[in-house]
Amino acid sequence: MRELFDHQLAELRQELISIYADVDIELHDAVDALVEDDKAKAKKAKIATRDIDQRCADLEDKAYNLIVLQQPVASDLRLLQFIIYVDFNLARMSNHARNIAKTAKRCHGHVVPGQLLDLLASQAHLVYRVLGATAEAIVESDLGTASSLPELDQPVDVIYKQFFKAFASLGPSDDMDAATRVIMAARMLERISDNSVEVGGRLVFLLTGRRRSLSDLASLDEDELEDLYAARGVGLSLDIDKDERLADQIPEVALGQAVVGPVAHLDAPTLEDDDDDFDDDDDFDEPVEPVEPVRQDAAEGGDADGGAE
Repeated sequence: MRELFDHQLAELRQELISIYADVDIELHDAVDALVEDDKAKAKKAKIATRDIDQRCADLEDKAYNLIVLQQPVASDLRLLQFIIYVDFNLARMSNHARNIAKTAKRCHGHVVPGQLLDLLASQAHLVYRVLGATAEAIVESDLGTASSLPELDQPVDVIYKQFFKAFASLGPSDDMDAATRVIMAARMLERISDNSVEVGGRLVFLLTGRRRSLSDLASLDEDELEDLYAARGVGLSLDIDKDERLADQIPEVALGQAVVGPVAHLDAPTLEDDDDDFDDDDDFDEPVEPVEPVRQDAAEGGDADGGAE
C-alpha cells in the first residue's frame, strides 16, 4: 500500500513538471506569434493552453483525492500542498499565455511600434530565464536556485517600466490601440514571472518544513542552506530521472546529461480542433479562482513519515 502511494505521489509530481514545461513552450509560441505577427502560431498556442487548463484541473482533483484517501502527514502532505499550490499558479500562467496569444491575434495585420516589440522580446527572454530556474529548483530540490529567483525577476520589472516611456514617445501616426495591447501583454509576462517566483517561495516550505522567505535565504551560504533541509519522503525523489527529462524540454533548463527515452507530454493540438474558439470574443480570460487551502498543521515538522501505512 505504501509503495503504491509513493508511486502515486511521483506521478503527480511528474505531471506537475510536465505541465510546467508545456506552459513554458506555449508561452514561447504566444510571444513569438505576437512579435512575428504569426496568426497560425497564436492559434496553436491558444488551443494548447486550453488543454493545459484541463490538465491542471485534473491534477488538482487527483491531489485532493490522495489527501482524502491516504491522510498524509509531514513531507508527503507538504508535497501534495506544493502540487496544489503550483498547479493553481500554472493555471494562472496558462491563462496569461493564452491572453498573449489573443493579443497576437488582435494585432495581426496592424503595424505595431517596433520599439515595443523589441522590448517585449527582451522581457520575454528574462521571463523564460525565471521559469527555467524555477523548474530546475523544483527538480533538483535546490534551495540555492530557489533563493536566486527574486534577483532574476528584478530585471523583468525594470524592463516592464520601460514600456511606458516608449509609449509616451509614440507619435500620432502610430497605432495606439495595438501599442496598448502590447503593453498589456508585457503586464502578463510580468505576472507570469511573479507567479514563478511565488512557486519558488512555496518550494522552501516543501523542502524545509519552515516558513522562510526567498529574500531570507539569499543571505545564507551553502552550509547554512544545507542545514535547513528536512527529511524527505520517497515520493519526492522516486523516478527523479523522468522529472529531469520533462524539465529538459524547457529551452532554458540544462539538468546534467540528457537522458535518452520517451517522455509522456501534452500532444500537439491540431488547428482544426478549435477554429471557432479562436474567433471568440475579444475579452481576456478572467483569472482562475484560488483553491481552498489544505490544512497546515500536519505538514509542519521535518520527519518524512507519510500516510498510507
